[in-house]
Amino acid sequence: MKRATALTMVVLAMAAFGFTTMAQADIDLFPVGTTTMVYSITTEDLTEPQSLELTVTVHEDQLYTVRMTTEQTGTEDELATGFGFLFGATQVASGSGHDVSYNSLDALMDQRSRLTEGQDYLLPGGGVFTEIEGVTIAGVWCLEGKLIDENDPNERLTVAFALTHPVYISPRILAEELREGEWVEVFKLELVEYTAPEGN
Repeated sequence: MKRATALTMVVLAMAAFGFTTMAQADIDLFPVGTTTMVYSITTEDLTEPQSLELTVTVHEDQLYTVRMTTEQTGTEDELATGFGFLFGATQVASGSGHDVSYNSLDALMDQRSRLTEGQDYLLPGGGVFTEIEGVTIAGVWCLEGKLIDENDPNERLTVAFALTHPVYISPRILAEELREGEWVEVFKLELVEYTAPEGN
């Protein structure tokens, strides 16, 4: 197997879409110092999970540094077609061909502190955000629910919104497809480690 490690330094001024459109939290919500978020990404097509480490450093002079490191171990074919991904505030596109979009939740993202466990929320375009429950993911308290689209009953998406700590990407995104009467996990991105500056 080949091992590939990609390191990309991203400075706020160079971010293609700007930090606020890519992050679940505005950059000014991160505390002074370095916050590290480590995610594990799995897809049904890859034998090993990808690792994504994001660090946000807030400097005393109100400058910010964002760093992203991704790592994947796999066969030559897997690395040629399945390595890496792009992400935005409400979508993730992996190199393995699994694109996850939860644009319909954009309206709820800014209002996530008002969400209530056990409630259902109708979404623009006909979907519903349902089965909402409180969960802790890597020490971050979240509200997590399922996005059900009546136009596509064979797919469902579980998304967690962070409430207690600022995060760059949702702490959990799970895409499933209904195949022969059973739900099959096709993509999962999950926060597995969260480290904030001391005192935060």
